[in-house]
Amino acid sequence: MSDTEKFPLLDPEMQEAAVKVKTKKLNKKKEKKKKKRKLMSKRKHQEKADAKDLASLQQCLGPGCVYPTRPGSKYCSDDCGMKLAADRIYAILPQRIQQWRKSPCIAEEHSKKMLERIHQEQQDTHTRLKDLECHFYELEAIILRGKQQPVCKDEEINKSNRNNANLQIFCVSCGQSVNMHVALRHMEHCFVKYEGKSSFGSMYPTCIEGATRLFCDVYNPKSKRYCKRLQVLCPEHSRDPKASDDEVCGCPLVHNVFEFTGNFCRLPKRVCNLHYCWEKLRRAEVDLERIRMLNKLEELLEQEHKVRTAMTNRAGLLALMLHETVQHDPLTTDLRSKADS
Repeated sequence: MSDTEKFPLLDPEMQEAAVKVKTKKLNKKKEKKKKKRKLMSKRKHQEKADAKDLASLQQCLGPGCVYPTRPGSKYCSDDCGMKLAADRIYAILPQRIQQWRKSPCIAEEHSKKMLERIHQEQQDTHTRLKDLECHFYELEAIILRGKQQPVCKDEEINKSNRNNANLQIFCVSCGQSVNMHVALRHMEHCFVKYEGKSSFGSMYPTCIEGATRLFCDVYNPKSKRYCKRLQVLCPEHSRDPKASDDEVCGCPLVHNVFEFTGNFCRLPKRVCNLHYCWEKLRRAEVDLERIRMLNKLEELLEQEHKVRTAMTNRAGLLALMLHETVQHDPLTTDLRSKADS
């Protein structure tokens, strides 16, 4: 009997609507049955998986522990793992320490030799620094002694500086051709001009024990930095005062470039072009050498720190537990080669 025969008194349109409602109800019942079947199958699979997990659980590897392990672990808790690790260390470490003491370590001997070399270089650098400090005070004494010389205004001596007036030389900074007798002045002005365009700063002031007159260390509130130029050569914060008419040059005269004659240049400082800014250049030379020695000391301290950390880590717990030296011949205790020994 069809769906239309069940409703003979209804109109065709009403019959179609009733048929649609009935089919919807049947589809809903089928979907509910499918959902129930899926839920039942999931429950059965979960029960089987739980049974398998219970069968696959292992006993904790901790010493004296009888509890099952956690999922994805060999221990029931962190304490059991720590106890087993401690027992392993107590059992293996004494034997490894004995093996370490039996045979000499080549790397340890190399590190000791390197430490001796570093200490020797540190002593040499300290002595060099002391010599430079003495040279610093000697230079200040020479400058003071030169300033006490009387000024010589003889025209013949003044003319001797103008013998090379026709010679030309190129400036190392700007490349301009200048006269020989004013070349030093021109180069100094060019240096000041180009040096003023760059800045050398740090967030912290210089703190060096026993060091005098090294860095400028003038604080700039705009950039919040301390100037790290040489104090003598800083064109921004330490400008040279203008020389008076009665101020003497005072440069010590030398023979064969390096031999000091004991005499001083007595020309007026404003006229002498041969020894222009000689005090500043001599002071800068000494200060630069002192800074080099201080930097070398810092590098040596870093090297010493690296070597000492390597020596402490070499016989550490982790290294002894992970590495082992095997002596195949029990009669030989020294495993070094002939070249190393």
